[in-house]
Amino acid sequence: MWAAAVDPCVIAARARPAQSGATRLFYLSAAVVRALRGNSGEHLLIKRGGTTTRLDLIKGTALAGPCSLHFDLPADVHLERRIAAIRSLTSARAARQPHPQLARRLHALHAADARAAGFSLRDIADLVLGGGGWPGSGEHRKSLVRRMIAAGDDMVRAGPRAVL
Repeated sequence: MWAAAVDPCVIAARARPAQSGATRLFYLSAAVVRALRGNSGEHLLIKRGGTTTRLDLIKGTALAGPCSLHFDLPADVHLERRIAAIRSLTSARAARQPHPQLARRLHALHAADARAAGFSLRDIADLVLGGGGWPGSGEHRKSLVRRMIAAGDDMVRAGPRAVL
């Protein structure tokens, strides 16, 4: 495992529970690819905005919900690199980038749930994809909805592990 004391590419941080009025909150589910809890704290591998950042949470937890991060930055030769990593982690542009695989899975689950509730393919397309021409040129929306329903049904049959 990595630690900020050993690896200069890891950023030491402290996590504090979210408080009202905090402007920048860190949401674990939005960016973390891997989170491990060790004896010395939590270790997070984060992919966001096309970059990968590793955090060593030496105090507090990000696993309990939204938190604010406070970074410990030693003034050494790696300072600029760490600041650039923090900027990419906290930039608004990076925060807005969706996780496409998760979005597809959620759409598929919504489509499967709607179909099980008796919605028509057209209603599901409007619900999940938003308004648009029906069925669309080459019936692409209709085909997409059918594929989403099939993928959602497959995930439900496979159980929670397939969804995650």
